[in-house]
Amino acid sequence: MERWEDMVLVGRIARPHGLRGDVLIAPETDFPEVRFAEGAALFARRDETLVALEIDRSRVHAGKLLVGFRGLERIEDVEGLGRELRIPESALVPLPEGEYYWYQYVGAPVQTEAGESVGTVVRVEPTGGSGMLVVQRGTDEVQIPLTPSMCPVLRPDLIVVRPPEGLLDLNTRGPKRRAHRHRDHLPRHGAGRPPGGDPGAGGGQRTD
Repeated sequence: MERWEDMVLVGRIARPHGLRGDVLIAPETDFPEVRFAEGAALFARRDETLVALEIDRSRVHAGKLLVGFRGLERIEDVEGLGRELRIPESALVPLPEGEYYWYQYVGAPVQTEAGESVGTVVRVEPTGGSGMLVVQRGTDEVQIPLTPSMCPVLRPDLIVVRPPEGLLDLNTRGPKRRAHRHRDHLPRHGAGRPPGGDPGAGGGQRTD
């Protein structure tokens, strides 16, 4: 039986649209034409219960992806769905050798080119561009742009970074910086859909 925790995020429900059960989707995949094609299978959660979904219709509406699910024909049918849409890992599109999905970097050790340990990747956040590695460094979190120039070696078993001087300290999410962000009501970094990235020398990257 599939487990929600083992699945891969491929999209988020932005909001219902109209009264016929359609929803606007923010894709979190490099393959939206596959993931949201008619007949494609997805999973959502209603409360804590796994819900299997099948795409019944899909089209672009005002620059956004609008989909409807088979058997869910009323707005009431989709309002209770959670925001995330996932698929089993076994359903991922195979990638060329040397390219990896973002979720595969979670848990990867990170070090500098000099061999200094930076920490461990705890997640990859979308930025609307190439994405951002979030690395646990002691009690802090460090943000490192997920680009080939910044990450010359990029594999699930090792990430080597080449940060400009001061970047690791600048991007640290320590308690003081979090307090400052709260006072100034600064937005949390990272939003938007991540497209696929340049494979670079050390490995490629894909959202799904």
